[in-house]
Amino acid sequence: MADVLATAFAAFAASAHERVFPAEARRRAVDAITDCVGCQLAGSAEPAAEIMLKTMASASEPSAALPSALVGRNAYAGIAEAALYGGTAAHALDYDDTNHPAYAHPSAVIVPAALAVAPLSQASGRDLVSAYIVGLDMFGKLGRAFNTAHYKRGWHATKSFGCLAAALAAGSILRLDTATMETALAIAASSAGGLRGNFGTMTKPLHAGQAAEAGVRAALLARAGFTAARGVLEHRFGYAAVFGTPGADIAHLARPGEPLEILSEYGLALKPYPACGATHPAIEAATQIHAEMAGREIAEIRVGASALSFDPLIYTDPKTALEAKFSMNFCVAAGLLYGEVLLSTFGSNALTDSRLRALLSRMTVVVDDRVADSPEFAAAVAVSFSDGSSVEKLVPLAKGKPSRWFSEAELEAKFDDCAKVMNDPTLSGKLYRKLRSLDGPVSLTEIAAATAFAAARSTAA
Repeated sequence: MADVLATAFAAFAASAHERVFPAEARRRAVDAITDCVGCQLAGSAEPAAEIMLKTMASASEPSAALPSALVGRNAYAGIAEAALYGGTAAHALDYDDTNHPAYAHPSAVIVPAALAVAPLSQASGRDLVSAYIVGLDMFGKLGRAFNTAHYKRGWHATKSFGCLAAALAAGSILRLDTATMETALAIAASSAGGLRGNFGTMTKPLHAGQAAEAGVRAALLARAGFTAARGVLEHRFGYAAVFGTPGADIAHLARPGEPLEILSEYGLALKPYPACGATHPAIEAATQIHAEMAGREIAEIRVGASALSFDPLIYTDPKTALEAKFSMNFCVAAGLLYGEVLLSTFGSNALTDSRLRALLSRMTVVVDDRVADSPEFAAAVAVSFSDGSSVEKLVPLAKGKPSRWFSEAELEAKFDDCAKVMNDPTLSGKLYRKLRSLDGPVSLTEIAAATAFAAARSTAA
């Protein structure tokens, strides 16, 4: 017996390619997909991606057994493994976008899942945009129903919500009908999981890869006739019972697209910095102060943060790049010292920079009453200088949020930063332009292959 939630979202996804979504929704989806591919390119050079590639069967040319391109690599793999690799690479640097209701990362799951199944379909770039909108809708609405309790219990929703979103996106690309899509959701639900205790390690980005893989595998199994309890989302021993909380309001989940998550106030946020989103307002405040320092020596730093920010930011004295991405102290110190926080900021030089280490010893991070209840990690950074002067900056909302969306120039600048691993600005520019024209009849397989071609040039460089 199917449940209301599964039926509603399955029908929504099954008809995604026929739906007329608002132009602004489609524009934001193209931005998010472009941003995610950039993050995958950059993440492909990270140790997590390197190690994963060693465990996979892959080849330099596509074949029936290994048809799916690995973004950021001159390689092809099996469909499910390509999704696993793609999701892990997309989230490896924590530069990928977020959905605030879920406290998690949707595109790192949805985009790799959809790209991985491209060889099995005749889908277009426009179909990918529609599938993305549908996947994000379920991802965010699960967050609105289950959080903050789900997050506080230790679940990493990138995986626990992402496996369902990935199943919808992959199923939409494969043109599954409503009944088959319901089965795919039920199969994917049994792969939900992801523990926040693994934050700051390679296993955090692995959660994104596992969710993408689970969604793809669920869609493929359902298409082949595999069975599952289609009522498992609302079963007394099912998904909502395990991952939700008693009394959780899931009724609105039966109305997908009302409103569209991608157009909602907190539905999607691009990341201006390659670190945990809870650091972003504080980083922006720090870079603003850097611009006004005029050579003054810092004597003391006080960071006033929201209470919620202390949950993910668990490192005060990070020893690795992954730990530094979850350190308010490191990120603020970097913003003050360098005036910017880029991918290169988390290299070994910064981690051992004596100037940055000195700033860590002068910093206090506390809950600030002005921003304590902020759902957007608002932060204030106050700096006292040795000459007795001081300055404070308060940032209520980070760049990249819906009301502070990236400009075209900002999106391209971030993509270029990510695409430096390609060692070819001309080629990265070509790939960027191809992605910007995604919402049209261009073949999805062609898009996926273009990312592998880019990687081939990178590997040879």
